[in-house]
Amino acid sequence: MNRLSIVAATALAVAFAAGTADAAALKFSTVGKPSDPDAVAMRAWAQYIEDNSDLEVDVFDSAALVEQGKQGQALARGTIDGAYMAPAWIAEQLPAWGILATPYLLTGPDHICAFRMSDMWDEMVSDVEDGMDLVLLDAAYQGTRTLNLRSKKDVQTPEDMKGMSIRVVPSPLNILMGEGLGGNPTPVPFSELYLALQTGTVDAQENPLTLIYSNKFYEVTDQIVNTKHKVLMQFPAFSKRNWEKLSEADQKVVLEGAHEAMTAYTKNVMEQEASLQAEMEKAGMTFTDPDREAFRSAMLDKFQSSDLAADWKDGMFDKIGGLEIPAECAELSTN
Repeated sequence: MNRLSIVAATALAVAFAAGTADAAALKFSTVGKPSDPDAVAMRAWAQYIEDNSDLEVDVFDSAALVEQGKQGQALARGTIDGAYMAPAWIAEQLPAWGILATPYLLTGPDHICAFRMSDMWDEMVSDVEDGMDLVLLDAAYQGTRTLNLRSKKDVQTPEDMKGMSIRVVPSPLNILMGEGLGGNPTPVPFSELYLALQTGTVDAQENPLTLIYSNKFYEVTDQIVNTKHKVLMQFPAFSKRNWEKLSEADQKVVLEGAHEAMTAYTKNVMEQEASLQAEMEKAGMTFTDPDREAFRSAMLDKFQSSDLAADWKDGMFDKIGGLEIPAECAELSTN
């Protein structure tokens, strides 16, 4: 091959490689199983993007691509494009975000909506972009965590949980929450939780009804204690490194798709929560109502006296807790 042929072949190879890179599909990752609301919403987000741009999106559910807790690092490095983030994960790098992981602060999807529309959201999202190289695009209601016991027990206050092991998400904030619930917090990866409950490795766990149902934890547990201790938010996040590679038009589509999908995500969770107690009671689950104020008091004492609270901005807890609900958010009230 002569020199001109070599140059031409090389140029062709470079052009082909560049074209392949440009055509590479975006990679979205979630730990949720295919039927979980977060996975359903992520597929809807991906579909919106594909329907309204030339971008392609591959969605990896069930932690097949990135394990729980590693989403932030993968996004920052650009090894994935989209994933969900939650306050507890963000707080590991930006401690001030821990305030949003505090039990009994937010009251429901309407409160999340009010926070999403506030100046506080804009400020905190900007901190994430600068400090973690992530772009938070919206917020969704993921459900309300409640206490799920392997065996039936009369639980009225956190004192009644003494000596019991409670599976928690492996993070400092969630370990503190397990202590506030009165038990011994035991970090277990979500993918191993069913087996941990089945074998008695843990005595209890806490999750929204949607995840308890979709992951069939009702098969290996007997009781739900309606503590309703933590309203959960999920944020669709995009790698800042990869965001900056998108055109403005594509950025707009990704953002709009996130909003559409998170609105549907919130409504899906609300609808499921409205019917799942009856469904699980049919399957043999017992539901009981504890002294919720006793749990609330114990939780807030635990969090507000912790070292973690030292990172909260002065007055922020009361400011978030006291947000007025705009009219456009009021329809999301769970009453």
